[in-house]
Amino acid sequence: MLKKRAVTVVAGLTVAVLAACSAPPTPSVSSVEGDQAAVAASGSKPNIVFVLVDDLATNLVEYMPTVKAMQDEGASFENYFVSNSLCCPSRATIFTGRYPHNTEIITNTAATGGGYYMFKGRALDQDTFATDLQAAGYRTAMMGKYMNEYQPGSPKKPSANNPAGWDEWALAASGYAGFNYNLNQNGEVVHYGRAEQDYLTDVISERGQDFIKRAAAEGEPFMLELAPFTPHKPYVPAPRHENLYNDLKAPRVASYDKKNKNAPSWMASQKLTGPRKKKMDEQFRQRVRTTLSIDEMIADVKAQLRESGVADNTYIVFSSDNGYHMGEHSLISGKMTAFSTDIQVPLVVTGPDVPAGVKVEDLGSNIDLRSTFGDLAGATVPASVDGQSLAPLWSGGTNDRQHLLVEHKGMEVDKMDPDTGIFRSPIPPNYAALRHRDWLYVKYNNGQREYYDLTSDPYEMNNIVGKITKKRLLTLDRRLKDVRQCAGQEQCTHAHAEPASVSELRQARRRAKAKADELLEESTSPSATATPSPSASSTPLGAGLPSAN
Repeated sequence: MLKKRAVTVVAGLTVAVLAACSAPPTPSVSSVEGDQAAVAASGSKPNIVFVLVDDLATNLVEYMPTVKAMQDEGASFENYFVSNSLCCPSRATIFTGRYPHNTEIITNTAATGGGYYMFKGRALDQDTFATDLQAAGYRTAMMGKYMNEYQPGSPKKPSANNPAGWDEWALAASGYAGFNYNLNQNGEVVHYGRAEQDYLTDVISERGQDFIKRAAAEGEPFMLELAPFTPHKPYVPAPRHENLYNDLKAPRVASYDKKNKNAPSWMASQKLTGPRKKKMDEQFRQRVRTTLSIDEMIADVKAQLRESGVADNTYIVFSSDNGYHMGEHSLISGKMTAFSTDIQVPLVVTGPDVPAGVKVEDLGSNIDLRSTFGDLAGATVPASVDGQSLAPLWSGGTNDRQHLLVEHKGMEVDKMDPDTGIFRSPIPPNYAALRHRDWLYVKYNNGQREYYDLTSDPYEMNNIVGKITKKRLLTLDRRLKDVRQCAGQEQCTHAHAEPASVSELRQARRRAKAKADELLEESTSPSATATPSPSASSTPLGAGLPSAN
């Protein structure tokens, strides 16, 4: 559960924290009546611009000066992970706030258990952060990539697949190549060719800026999602960036071209040859080049927000649907593993109440974005979501999470997948994993396991599952089962908070006590505020730390 951003009266706080260390978690609902009343009283709901890119690994951020500036201006989440390192399952989770085992969107296409038609067929499109904000009076718009298998139609026969929850849209089907695509623009389909001005990222940038200009002029709070298809394969940059960074190579990190010790069988035969390394180096250069137009898009959007006079009342959120590996663990280009390369992605937030330069260490997941957007907007978010708002974390709050779930299932063969037939690493067998700040546990359906101690092995190279005691493995399996079966905020909050060892319980207690001491000191200082934040939880600090059984 999330703790208060600010504290007014903290009498007996430390005692309350310690006394609550064995209490069962209380569910945290991100958007409550108090939040909505506070937003209404302010007279101006904040706007939200959400930039969701495709397959962007954390190692690309250094080539994005606008995003780096956002890190300095706002909050960066240092332990933010996706629940499935594959496009459509991750996007379904982002929209709905639910784990893949609850959305049942596990692949990119309907034939294998995912895709747009399954998303719509299960009425998930009727229950997203877009519908939440639309119901709260927001004007909503989405530009770019929606869901795999979405079809815009043709200029002569537009699709009737109008996205629920969005007042305006400009959506493509296969925009990966950047040119020669159809864009469904509010029900009218326009074909874009190969002219330089037809580059998809630039087109959605211009349309997004126009939306901001109109919505701001009419005084409407707005939610805008900009979702370029890059840096996904085939990594096509804008023509103006084609010849930049000609000497770059894929980063030679400690795990590059190194085989894991005690690797699972699916990884054992992987090897990087000279030609493979050369190909990945060129791919990395192309990936960097594609991010430049994304960064320019964000800069242009920020400029439009300033010009429209709404920059100070707008949150900008930047993230990716999943990460990407290129040579780490001796794997060629790909995703879908439980390694940090694939599941850890950037989450950067700037906005009205976001302090500059904050680095959030608490665990966050793509299951949390719906609740976060609802919290910021004062919208009602159903308790059936699995996530919780991350907003309190950038103002000093904490959560009780010990670990998060990562799921992978059903992607062995899929001829319709956009990566099929393209140079990429093997697809892992089905698995479920627990990701903690200090360790990673992976359990494959075939019975194989991995365990990495991230404190001594940050690049996840030495699988020490064979050294784990049977008691510890049983506890990990029990925790994993609990999270795999959780549904809704109450169950998932409890499942995330259960420590997997006595030492982790002690660590959680120490963190709670340290936070209580910090807040006690702040509350007794002359500058302490007497007004709690609208997003503050009414739960006592430290409540809900579970027992270690």
